[in-house]
Amino acid sequence: MRLEEVEREIRAALARINRPDPGYVLDLQPRGDGTPHVEGQGPFFDLVVDDGGAERTRETLDGHELLYRVLRRETRLIAMRIERETRRVQVPGWLVMVRRWWPGALDGIVGTDDYARSTWIDAHVRLMSHLRQDYGARVHNENDALLRRFPLTAAERRNHRKLDLSRFGVR
Repeated sequence: MRLEEVEREIRAALARINRPDPGYVLDLQPRGDGTPHVEGQGPFFDLVVDDGGAERTRETLDGHELLYRVLRRETRLIAMRIERETRRVQVPGWLVMVRRWWPGALDGIVGTDDYARSTWIDAHVRLMSHLRQDYGARVHNENDALLRRFPLTAAERRNHRKLDLSRFGVR
């Protein structure tokens, strides 16, 4: 695959999840913020992560693998954003009293939320499966390996919820 073909496939995939971006192009230069960029025109590419002017990683990939990696990143960011938007924070009763005198006091500092990695992981797998079944299976296997190494906490297991992805065309 050539660079233009990879970008065309990415745009088509984003459109399939109701996130059309007709102007989507891959970054060809480092931003310096950890965002991956691509070097090369195909059929092989270097996927480079540059952070603060220092190259962190460089991998040589073919176009199909590059397509998978970019879509995996894009859909993971979507899944994590949706999880964050649906998160509920529970604050202790005493904080309610403090907020009467000092609105916004200690927001985001005190309290617990219902975060669970399994929530965004499930959404990520479903988004990738919607694009291609083999992509979903691959993301599922990658996350299973991660969870074997770093298991969910009891709170994460208790807080798991299934996100509504209907706006992305996913059941």
